[in-house]
Amino acid sequence: MQFVILIAVFALSIFISVLFSKFLNDGYSEKAYEQKVDSIESQCKWLGNQVAGVNFVMDDSSNNLSNQTDDLAASMNGRIIVVKSNYKIIKDTYTDYQDKFFLNDDILKIMDGKEKRIVKKEGSYIEIMTPILVKTGTKSTISGVVIATVPQKDLLAANLEMSQRRNMLLVAFIIFGLSFSVILSYLLTKDLRKIQKDVDFIAAGHEDESVTEVGFQEIRNIVSRFNEILGRMQTLEDSRKEFVSNVSHELKTPMTSMKVLADSLLQQGDQVPAELYREFMEDMVAEIDRENVIISDLLSLVKMDKKASKLEIAAVDINELLQIIMKRLKPIASQRNIELIFESFRPVTAEIDEVKLTLAFSNLIENGIKYNIDDGWVRVTLNADHKYFYVKVADSGVGIPEDCQDQVFDRFYRVDKARSRDTGGTGLGLAITQSAILMHKGEIRLYSKPGEGTTFTLRIPLKYNA
Repeated sequence: MQFVILIAVFALSIFISVLFSKFLNDGYSEKAYEQKVDSIESQCKWLGNQVAGVNFVMDDSSNNLSNQTDDLAASMNGRIIVVKSNYKIIKDTYTDYQDKFFLNDDILKIMDGKEKRIVKKEGSYIEIMTPILVKTGTKSTISGVVIATVPQKDLLAANLEMSQRRNMLLVAFIIFGLSFSVILSYLLTKDLRKIQKDVDFIAAGHEDESVTEVGFQEIRNIVSRFNEILGRMQTLEDSRKEFVSNVSHELKTPMTSMKVLADSLLQQGDQVPAELYREFMEDMVAEIDRENVIISDLLSLVKMDKKASKLEIAAVDINELLQIIMKRLKPIASQRNIELIFESFRPVTAEIDEVKLTLAFSNLIENGIKYNIDDGWVRVTLNADHKYFYVKVADSGVGIPEDCQDQVFDRFYRVDKARSRDTGGTGLGLAITQSAILMHKGEIRLYSKPGEGTTFTLRIPLKYNA
């Protein structure tokens, strides 16, 4: 990660440096060119004023303007031509066109006042034309043209010098960019290295630790979510250990009881009364039945595993299903004179796994009967909307304390262990129910107050989406 950031920042710094140096060089070249042209133009205007001052007589012994023009051309390392308004050349520092007439479109534009300055590039030379102005009162008239032709090599020399400076500046920028990239990449990855160290420490087997939240807010958010996942994994691991411990305890208890009963019979020898023998055998059968119930519930719970189980989805009449379940449980309720009430607001047909949801509904209704008061009631309500169907199982029973409500869906959890054993509960019923509901992508909620009964509310989609 640090290497990638280093390369990225370094490449960006080089790109910016090259781009900046190019703009700088181009700007300097353009500025140098303009300054060169402006300087030559100023000299040409000065010469034009001098020529106009001597009335275009440059070879008179009274002035040395011709020599000055030669010196000016020499200083420019170029050529100067002075053209009078009649287009006659009165001065050519190369003498090639001396006293000849010179006329072209550019000179006409200058003479007519259409252009105040004409600059042209001719091969390796720059040609600049400026008008010669003669003032008469408040007006100025154009009486001629000064033409200066100078080589561009002076500009090229300046550009070469600028290129050398640009290259030196570019090298300095590259060195600075490399240093900046190293420092920036180190600072940006410092927090990531700390997080990586914590993650490696956790991966080495210290799952109970957490990753320190450092760095930018985005990194802190990721670390926070990672710690939440670690917390859930730890909770799951604790739950798994507790589940194994509870299973061992629940299966060991009936076996211990049977061993005690068997040892007691063996100690009696051959003189065991038939009544005592029958009583001990009935107790052993009861313990075997209890262990069989525990194993059956465990198998049901395993089948409810969302990853290991496949739902057999079919369209089922929920009204009929609940009525069948309540009819099957009615004999159990009648033993304590508990009234079973079914209320349906409309016919409901849903796509469900009938076997698994039958087990879930049966557990809830049976719990309502088991943990109820004599002469009490259990009310089952069915309703639906366009998307979900709702089942509510309410009873007039003992209720569940508030501090226990978050744990009733845990495996082997019992609010009242003694009472649960008396009713034959294994502590797995609500865990099985919750798993079945979640497999159908539904929800289950609990509302209860001690002494006021318990209400379970289920919400399950009418159509199952795999």
